[in-house]
Amino acid sequence: MEPAPTSVLRSSSSSSLIGGKTVAQWLSEIKASNLKPTEAKPPQSFRNRVVQARIYRDRDQFIASIRDDDVCRLAALYHNGDTCTFFKPPSRGSYNICYFVQFQSSCIERDGDKWVVRVPLAPCLAFGGRSKLESEVATMQLVADRTTIPIPRIHAYALGDGPELFPSFLILEYVEGLKLTYADFKKLSDEQRTRLYTSLADIYIQLRRLEFPSIGCVTREPDGFEVRKRTVTIDLNMQELEGLAPSEIQDAYYSASGTLTSANDYIAMLLQIADNAFSKGCGTVSEEEGEDHLYHLHLFRQYAEHWVDRSLDRGPFALIHGDLELFNLLLGDDMNIVSVLDWEWSRVVPRQLFKPPLWLSNTTIEDMSYGYRYRDYLESLDKFLVVLRVQERERYGSELLADEWDKGKQKSGFMVANALENWTAMDWFASRYINLRVYGGKEDLPERIKTFIQDDPARKALIERKVLEWTSYTAQLQQLDAFVSHSKDRITAAPDGKQKSASTVQSFLTRLWLWKIPIPLPTQALPFAWGSILVIIAGTSYLFGRRMVRLLFSH
Repeated sequence: MEPAPTSVLRSSSSSSLIGGKTVAQWLSEIKASNLKPTEAKPPQSFRNRVVQARIYRDRDQFIASIRDDDVCRLAALYHNGDTCTFFKPPSRGSYNICYFVQFQSSCIERDGDKWVVRVPLAPCLAFGGRSKLESEVATMQLVADRTTIPIPRIHAYALGDGPELFPSFLILEYVEGLKLTYADFKKLSDEQRTRLYTSLADIYIQLRRLEFPSIGCVTREPDGFEVRKRTVTIDLNMQELEGLAPSEIQDAYYSASGTLTSANDYIAMLLQIADNAFSKGCGTVSEEEGEDHLYHLHLFRQYAEHWVDRSLDRGPFALIHGDLELFNLLLGDDMNIVSVLDWEWSRVVPRQLFKPPLWLSNTTIEDMSYGYRYRDYLESLDKFLVVLRVQERERYGSELLADEWDKGKQKSGFMVANALENWTAMDWFASRYINLRVYGGKEDLPERIKTFIQDDPARKALIERKVLEWTSYTAQLQQLDAFVSHSKDRITAAPDGKQKSASTVQSFLTRLWLWKIPIPLPTQALPFAWGSILVIIAGTSYLFGRRMVRLLFSH
């Protein structure tokens, strides 16, 4: 099916304002809105809670504007005008809302009777629905043309960012299948796990053979598939929405035609984006925390620059799915993969960033930053590699990917690769792994940090600015919700004997940050106001804030 007419893609310039409006304007609009967020939670939390409130409000308004009749009419356009009904409730993810329609007509093949109408959530996409779908559709077409990886069939799509109804959409076949939770995965029998591994290995070895001379996102040109579009990841999308403008840094590395042909330059770009995210983020709760974080970003940079294999600089580069987690795999009863979903974050990357699934040992990224927990992961990976080697020999007569991953797993290489594209993981890895491996522990850490800060006056100035920005940020949060001010008063305006409780809590929480102590309770299950309170106390750092909320609610 040919796509509907497309509209012109518009590039929005970055601004110091949030979405072109002042913070006060956003606060006023958010407070005036009575919309409540839907139940589904994103896989990654915003670090700026003011921006989060605005994005969630706009997202819910966007969803509320979609009428069931309009969805059915859209689907009918590509199904001979047949009447359809919904056979299950809509499902909202972090970046799309899916409507499940069923046609009564039997005029076409049975597998077209149930469709998924997938609408990008424009407020959650920093670069627009068209940009996202353009790469996703091109990648799915490429995968369908050149591999046997199971994916949903595309029935129709449109690419646009205009004001019209459904400027961008994707209509897919509906595929029946099971989705495993990570708890389910842990309970699989050896036989079931082997079947899943076999299907998973087949996906990875085929993706590894899709090579390109440039790094970025796939597009479809008249003469075939090309990589002429800069990389977009979940993390970069989040940063752009928060006003950190990583795209401005990308502009300095990508050519005018949208190509980047150096792995070394790409990794240098990612390190610069991480520095930018720290510098432009919404603040740091104390000088001690800020200095610790800045030092560990520096430590990670040194390690990563040594880790890079310079001989791989000019490629070729390989295609990755970008979010190949269990929740994007549909399985049959026998645990074979029947469909791979959500290719929106697919991209072509340097070979050192073509990493295996990090969920094989069912361990968090933060915990895997410990060397001993990473070794536990490698035990699970080695079992997967046994299956992958067999699949690779049978399909290609070689062990290209298995050998690359055997080499790549050394010195926590996959943790480095992950952190490069998820900047908040850099601090965890540097604190828990590099300190021990390079310096033998943290005994001299305070002195190292002190020397690092004193070596460059600009570092001290940066931290002082971040502390001041934290004060401004917490004031914005207080304006956003009166409950925040009430709770803050409850802590700080206590009787004389307890007036130091707030600073004591802050000091203790800062110590937890410095020690990198996780406190188990997910923040994303909390209402916005409570999360705001904890952000005020804990700090803007995503990793730090995520642990503050757990501590306070354990009492």
